[in-house]
Amino acid sequence: MPVSGSPRGRFRSGAPYLFPIAVTALVVAALWAGRDRLASLGASLESPDTEIRRALAAQGRARLDDVYGFRAGGVLELSQVRYREVVTTVEGDRATAVAVLDAEGRVAWRDQSAEVSYLGRERFHLRRCRAAIWCAEGDQFERLRGVLRVLFRRADAFAAGDAAACGALVAEGYRDGGLDRAALLERLAGDFRGGPPGRLRILGWQVRVERDGAEAGEDYELEAPGAAPRRLRARYRLVEEQGSWRIAGGL
Repeated sequence: MPVSGSPRGRFRSGAPYLFPIAVTALVVAALWAGRDRLASLGASLESPDTEIRRALAAQGRARLDDVYGFRAGGVLELSQVRYREVVTTVEGDRATAVAVLDAEGRVAWRDQSAEVSYLGRERFHLRRCRAAIWCAEGDQFERLRGVLRVLFRRADAFAAGDAAACGALVAEGYRDGGLDRAALLERLAGDFRGGPPGRLRILGWQVRVERDGAEAGEDYELEAPGAAPRRLRARYRLVEEQGSWRIAGGL
């Protein structure tokens, strides 16, 4: 029998107190190692619709490349992006969402840049991912892209003094007051007969897209030959024809 007070005796008498401490340490380590799994398990208890809404709420910024088109560049940086009235359809690991997007930002193309604000209804797709549970596939702003490309082409046609290029953007049912498409094309031919009427610089676009059409406000600066630059504003009405946006009023 060991003598009381010996090192061996003290070790045996202390063992019952060390055992709970060791077990607690093992439990804490196991919980720490499995924290990601526990978090994902908690997230999996949410419905896919709730998961998607939560993922979209966390996406406050967006960057769109090649907005000018023709693989010629153009970058739109959007901030304060908000997704509203979200409706989802989920099929396995992919989902389709329809939502009203509200955002502000700035677009840069060639040697120009302009402010952009957007409010529009978009249909886009998401897939399950590890980073955010649901990740958008990049088509959240397709209708905005389409409207911007028409606005770019109109600005290009004006800068080139190209009445035909501008006319190609006009909808068949164009109406603006008493002016129809044929009358507009005739007027454009006269406006551009001597080349561009002046130097155009876009300052900002305000785009609103509805289910069956769109509107675009345009703030711009026009410098006519021999005159001081003037700040002006236009408002275009757009419709979709054969899968593309066309200007239906405002030119």
